[in-house]
Parts: sequence; structure tokens; C-alpha cells
Amino acid sequence: MDKLLQWSIAQQSGDKDAIKKIGQPDPKMLDQLFGGPDEPTLMKQAILVVEHPEATLENKEIALDNFEMLIENLDNANNIQNMKLWPSIIKQLDSDIPESLRVLAASIIGTAVQNNPNSQEAFNKTNGVQQLVKIASDPKSSKELLSKSLYALSSFLRNNASGYANFEESDGWKIISLSQEVGHKIQMRQLSVVSAILSTGLNPTKQENIHKAKLITYLVTILKKDGHVGCIEKSLNIISALATEKFEFSSTEIAQLSQGLEEIDSLKEQLPEEDLLAAKKAFK
Repeated sequence: MDKLLQWSIAQQSGDKDAIKKIGQPDPKMLDQLFGGPDEPTLMKQAILVVEHPEATLENKEIALDNFEMLIENLDNANNIQNMKLWPSIIKQLDSDIPESLRVLAASIIGTAVQNNPNSQEAFNKTNGVQQLVKIASDPKSSKELLSKSLYALSSFLRNNASGYANFEESDGWKIISLSQEVGHKIQMRQLSVVSAILSTGLNPTKQENIHKAKLITYLVTILKKDGHVGCIEKSLNIISALATEKFEFSSTEIAQLSQGLEEIDSLKEQLPEEDLLAAKKAFK
């Protein structure tokens, strides 16, 4: 309080040296003293802007951007459910919504559920998973929207067994069927989703889905000597994880992977030795 009083006096007197010495007061203290809105109120106000029919697209974008900054705080992320705001956010994923708002909504979902079991559980009760899968498996989705949707899915699925069950029921494995022309950034996002899926272990149904989705074939397409090193490393991590979980590779899959590993042998100096060795050991 004393600092605030000194700051106020310095402001009124115009004493620049005093202002510099005192520094700026705590914004939260100012809000408490002068009645500024708290963060949950700011979250509500942002959604009101997004849903207002006369608000400009730019203002809606700013509102969603501010909303995402607020929910980087865990308590605020959990307040999305407490304030019943999930339907409003998920609505922004609809195909008739401007592209920029869809991208921001997917990013908000990813930020809210990342390493946050409470928000993962709340989101799992909505139709948001189906919406994200629809976007992430649509070849017409822009790369930016695709990237953010895959980011949201990987954040949602990590260490989330019940979330994976919803993903599976939503035919989520079809995201692997995307064209291989999407580029390494999208491939990294796809691989992050697979890694998140494996974070909850394997069961017979999940193994069957891995075979049906032709995941191993997909991984082999990445294991190329002229491929992106980051994607190759991520693929090796997944292969190692599958082997650790005692995944039952078919003879065809083993042959494919053996060939793929030979293909990248020339890159061994650029790849983590332990991942490369672990992947090779899986087939011996």
C-alpha cells in the first residue's frame, strides 16, 4: 500500500526519477483497489465478444488470443468447465466459422488440457474429440488448422486412458491416413498423437487398431536417409515404445521396419544412438 501511495504522489508531481525508482505497482493490487475485473470475468467477457454477432473478426481473434493467455493458468483452465464455457469454445471449431477462429479454438483446447487431468476429463464429456478428429482427418483442412488440431489431440490423449477410449470410438486412428505430402511439421504432430496414445499402454484392441491403421507402414515411410531427422527420431521412439510394450509385430511389419532401419543407417551420427539401438533390438 505504501508503494502504491508513493507511486501515486510521484505520478501527480511528475517526478520522473521517483517514478523510475519506485517502479510500477502490482496490477492485481490496482484491480483490487479500483475494482478491475478478475480473470474469470475477463474470460467470460472474451467469450461474449466471440459470440457477439456484430463484433469484428479482428476483435474476436483478439478475444480468443487473450482467452488462451488467461488459461495458461491451471485454475483458469479448470474454470472453463466451472463457467460452462466449453460449448462456446468447441462451437468455434465448426466448418462455418472463419478459419482463424477455428485455429485459435483448437489451440485453446490444446493449452487447456495439456498436463491437466481435470480439464481433460471435462473436455472428454463434450463432442470436442469428434470435432478434432474430423478436422485432423480431413485432407481439406489447412496446415495451420491441422497442426493445431493434432496438438490439441496429443495434449488431450497423453496419460488419459478414458480420453483414448473416446478417441477410439470416434474413429480417431484415421488421422494416420493423411497424405504423406503434408510436410514434416504435420508429421511431427501426428507422431506426437501416436506417442500420447502409447502413454496409456497397450491392450489387444489398441494393438488391433495399430495394425488396421497401418501405423508401421506409416513409420517406415518416414525412415528414409533423406527424411526429416526430427520425424525419424520420433518414429524411432515410437518403435522402441512398441517393442517395450511387447507389441506383436507381424512378419511383414518386421520386414518393413528392418528395411527402414537399414535405410537410415547412414544417419546414425545424427540420431540418438540409444533410440536406434533399441529399435534394432526389437527385431532380433
